[in-house]
Amino acid sequence: MLRLEGRSFSRLLCIDKEQGKVASAKEKFGKDARPFGSGEKHNPPDYGSLPLLMLCMLGTALLTVAILFLGKLWKVGAVTVEDGQYYTASVVLSSAGIEAGDEMLGFDSFAKARELKQKLPLMEKVKVRKHLNGTVTVRFTEVESLYYTRHNQNYYIIDAETHEVLCVSGDASEARRVGATYLGLPACTRVRVGEELTFINLPYAPETDSPEISTYELETYEPERENAYVFEFVDILMGSTLSDRVIGMELGDRYDMWLVLRGGIRIRVGGMEELERKLALADRALQDQAQNAGIPAGMPTLVDVSDPTRIIHRSSPDVELPDWAMQLGA
Repeated sequence: MLRLEGRSFSRLLCIDKEQGKVASAKEKFGKDARPFGSGEKHNPPDYGSLPLLMLCMLGTALLTVAILFLGKLWKVGAVTVEDGQYYTASVVLSSAGIEAGDEMLGFDSFAKARELKQKLPLMEKVKVRKHLNGTVTVRFTEVESLYYTRHNQNYYIIDAETHEVLCVSGDASEARRVGATYLGLPACTRVRVGEELTFINLPYAPETDSPEISTYELETYEPERENAYVFEFVDILMGSTLSDRVIGMELGDRYDMWLVLRGGIRIRVGGMEELERKLALADRALQDQAQNAGIPAGMPTLVDVSDPTRIIHRSSPDVELPDWAMQLGA
């Protein structure tokens, strides 16, 4: 039979209670917690790493001061930029707003590049670089091929490759200055700067007041599909022998499309049927005209290839050109 003396039994009870307190403290405050009065000593905090931390902070502060001080001394000595096809170096420099004596750390190169593209929308890519000798270089490329169109009394310049609308102006002077090709578009064209050229549904007033006809009807239910001929026409034209001489196209009516070439030449193409053949026939007719010494140079000329089986070729002062072509001096 197990016998325990009174002192030993009391000691076992104390140990059991102490372990219970420790377990309770661990559950409440975490595994490293100890109850008050447990008799365990806690190590004091280690302040040995504090001087090292303060030294790092002091070094960082000194480095910042040094950078700011050197930034005051590092200034723009010169800005170099070359002329482009559309923008001269002086225009780019003025738009960049960087001058000799400016602090190099006072502007961000990437932000300046974005700002230039916004101010000069015919730029395609722009890079602004800083050099340790104080020189800032601006390099840029421009959109190679451009169209322009008139829409709601405004003139819009369009990237010929991406069909993105680049900028808008109240007159056509900027479009003519950069040599953009005129593009007459359907009335349902949606033109917004910074977006791709698209086509939308347009309401129109019916020709009769009959009560059976609603006041407004949709002109087309599939505008993108029904006006896709515009870009198809342009693609085929750009691959023809006439592309280098074209100064404008009138594509508003898909069944009666026209071209205007340099030298006061107007070509009626008609619809999209046999377009490549029509363009080749028009080019041949113009070559025949060039060999005919009886026609004065610069005489307005009309070539009608809308019916490839019956080509009409006429040179006369009575041949009329559209207003936009007259303004271009065609």
